Amino acid sequence: MKKIVCLALSLTAFVGFAQNNKSVEFTKKLSYKIEMSEDSYNEFTEAEYSNINYDHYLDKNNKESLLSFYYNDTAAASYGGSESNFFVSKNWMVPLSVSGISKAVNYTPYGAFKILNEGQTVTKLDRKGTIGGTNCQYYAILRDIDNKESYDYCFCIDESNKINNAESIFPDSKLKGLILSVEYNTESSYKLVYKSSQNVSLKLDIDSDKISADIEEYQKSVVEEYPVDAAAVAVDSVLAYGDYGSVYSDPLYTYNYDGSELQDYSLYSYITPIYSVTTNALYNTKEYGGEGTLNRDQVASFYKKESKSLVKNLKSAKMITADQKKELEKFFKTQNEKIKNYVPNQPIDYAATDVAEAYAVTDTAAYAEDYDYYTKYESSYKNETIDDIVLAYDLDVKDNEKIKEYAPDYCDNLKSKIPNFQNKSLSTHVHNLTGQICDLYLYNNGGNVGYFETINSMRKSYLEIEKLRSTLSQKDQKLLLEFIKNLD
Repeated sequence: MKKIVCLALSLTAFVGFAQNNKSVEFTKKLSYKIEMSEDSYNEFTEAEYSNINYDHYLDKNNKESLLSFYYNDTAAASYGGSESNFFVSKNWMVPLSVSGISKAVNYTPYGAFKILNEGQTVTKLDRKGTIGGTNCQYYAILRDIDNKESYDYCFCIDESNKINNAESIFPDSKLKGLILSVEYNTESSYKLVYKSSQNVSLKLDIDSDKISADIEEYQKSVVEEYPVDAAAVAVDSVLAYGDYGSVYSDPLYTYNYDGSELQDYSLYSYITPIYSVTTNALYNTKEYGGEGTLNRDQVASFYKKESKSLVKNLKSAKMITADQKKELEKFFKTQNEKIKNYVPNQPIDYAATDVAEAYAVTDTAAYAEDYDYYTKYESSYKNETIDDIVLAYDLDVKDNEKIKEYAPDYCDNLKSKIPNFQNKSLSTHVHNLTGQICDLYLYNNGGNVGYFETINSMRKSYLEIEKLRSTLSQKDQKLLLEFIKNLD
């Protein structure tokens, strides 16, 4: 099934929890399907291919678009394990995940990649076709400009069609029209073909300018921090073609079914966005012959942090039960073990070991404890600076008045309720301490609260109040006591 998804992802393969006030509205949805030739031999039927949706969403100006590939069958999704979304803008493709509930968009700039690299152009081939009764012209991106067969995939485009998704994919090529098919150069048994279109109204919280700025900033940072060793990249690229554990067997590429899979199939919809990011990021790592902008350790670190955060946030938002939380924690712990111990480009002795064991030899001592998902304590609260007090409670209430139900009454307009202390430093720290308590109540209800930051800020203010206590006037001491006693 991986090969099927690879064909759909050919629209992205011609190169080697951000919320905002801006949004992109997609007004047209183009649907594609897998079409098989009558004499083809394939392990999957056309009906099985139909379990995957291949959609391309366009904005009204054809400047930005969204590629979305996902299973439409729950059982298939549980085995295929992937929903892939790519935001297309300004010659960049950005892997992202979209929450089905809130439509919130998550992305990481290091997963982004260019559609056309420097010096590449979309080339017209000496070949025409007919797809679904419509004539079209073939185009491709050539590896060798002098060899019109040096391509992996080609497109057949109806250049006279008013629907224009070619321009959104290739904005600098002056190419316009409807992409009718995407085909392998060396595989003629099946292809991705245009099926239908419909008008839609899909609005997502995407700030394309911010995404572009994030990508640019990241690209600059990796040049400074991870200079490319051309010789090492060349060696790694050669090794990748040998009998080595390839990217496809890397546990960061996808999860493997070896007894550690999730029993609750509904949980797969939560974990697949992480794999969507790591899968694409791996292709940019120099371990797998990428351009050296990433190394695998960075991707592994992202996976570990995101998986831990995902479980915490799902539970805080009450989107999963306690049993589901335990199952996810167990799953991610097992996957992190595999990721930590997997060695890219490691020769596999198929006669000596089972393939699954080749990448899953675990260092049990390193992951023996049951508290891998706990965050190690670091004493940093004394370094906190309490000046400008910004509370999650105040920010959340601005967006939704119902938030008030999840915290004590005193939290509402708290600043106006702080007593008129003679000691202004006392006023600041009492405001901060009691305000951070409000934020903690929201944290357990899914609020946008930094848990450890909140605790550290509370401890800092508590420490400062105690340091002031012996110098406080009797009036301030009385006001403080009465205020604390009546909080609710």
